[in-house]
Amino acid sequence: MYLGDMEPTQPARVDPPSDPEDWTDEQWLEWLEATDDPGEAPDGARPARRHSRHRGGAMGAAMLGLRDAIYGPPDDQIVVVVDAPGDPPGDDHPEVHLDPEHPERSEVVLRPRRVRPAGEA
Repeated sequence: MYLGDMEPTQPARVDPPSDPEDWTDEQWLEWLEATDDPGEAPDGARPARRHSRHRGGAMGAAMLGLRDAIYGPPDDQIVVVVDAPGDPPGDDHPEVHLDPEHPERSEVVLRPRRVRPAGEA
């Protein structure tokens, strides 16, 4: 049955042929247009987007976690190493003095931080 004779307001109840080669491209396009939902957005307008980003993000995170658990973390992390002269500024690490012969004489020295006044840079 050729769909060009159908009125545009009449709902399309015609099933496509069992052999797709029986219809021409024009007949397929008319059938597709006739079966479109009249409540859809007109040409050029985009339908409202569903807000399912959270579900997709959670699924993506779960998939990446499974990948890391099965294959290990990726080795593509970038490491930047720069030589700098001297000790790092603000070195307030504890000093550890160990006495292997007398462990009870070992000590750890913690230096208190100097608190700067609000106006001092």
